[in-house]
Amino acid sequence: MKIVSVDKVVIYPEHVRELEKFGEVVIYNDIPDEKEGIKRIKDADIVIDNWYEMPANVIASALKLKMICVAATGYEWIDLNETRKRGIVVSNSPDYSTEAVAEHAIGLLLHSIRKASEAEREIVNGKWTPIKFKGKELRGKTLGIIGYGSIGKRIAEIAKKGFNMKILYINTQSSRTSFEKLLKDSDFISINTPLTKKTKGMISKKEFNLMKKGVSIVNTGRGAVIDEILLINNLKSGKIFAAGIDVFSEEPIEKKHPFFKNPNVTITPHIGFNTEEAEYRLSQIIVDNIKNFVEGHPIHVVS
Repeated sequence: MKIVSVDKVVIYPEHVRELEKFGEVVIYNDIPDEKEGIKRIKDADIVIDNWYEMPANVIASALKLKMICVAATGYEWIDLNETRKRGIVVSNSPDYSTEAVAEHAIGLLLHSIRKASEAEREIVNGKWTPIKFKGKELRGKTLGIIGYGSIGKRIAEIAKKGFNMKILYINTQSSRTSFEKLLKDSDFISINTPLTKKTKGMISKKEFNLMKKGVSIVNTGRGAVIDEILLINNLKSGKIFAAGIDVFSEEPIEKKHPFFKNPNVTITPHIGFNTEEAEYRLSQIIVDNIKNFVEGHPIHVVS
């Protein structure tokens, strides 16, 4: 059996040794273009993939492919229609980054509502005007969580225990009425939902209009869940007090992106998942996924 890690995924040496029990292991440490990726996976039985997009033509080119192990929680860049057609098992890596993303979401929220990025830029430019940067406090306020999986629940736990916040949330089973109540009543909103056909663009003009004036938004889910242009417009108008953004509809974002022109935005380059502890957990999950697949009882299989 040939196992190919097609792009940049950190697999710890002890975990590589575990994988080598199942066959040849080939690990690449960069993100290939489509042509190079096809070349890398052409003889693979199992592909480990994190960043490399696998549309139908790429999957179809790998004639021996039996499993894709996604080294991430999301998997929207994998063509599941093609994998179903071929009978290829796709397993993702849930929960490895729960703590990392939850802590980053809270950090972004605190950072943005205290205008820390804007204040830092002024200091770098030789200015010192602390009275200018009037922020907000979290204690006792209402946090609305859009996407109540493991990350959303951990954010709620931190917010309740740490800041005595009231929690509202919606998940895939929630009604439109519940969604609108969250938008109307929340002082702060955290977006943690994955990107699906249902969630793409779910926060647009009507949803912004329902929000309180002065609400702050953090997005560590997926960029395309929210209309970024409308978010920018609402930041400019003052309807939204601040935003903390870790994910974008197009990544990487361009230098001329309007987010850079808004002082009340804190942005990070999709790093919510990226901690030492999460990296090790992910490496272990990759081994567990492949081991269980080889033994005939695959886990974390996505539909």
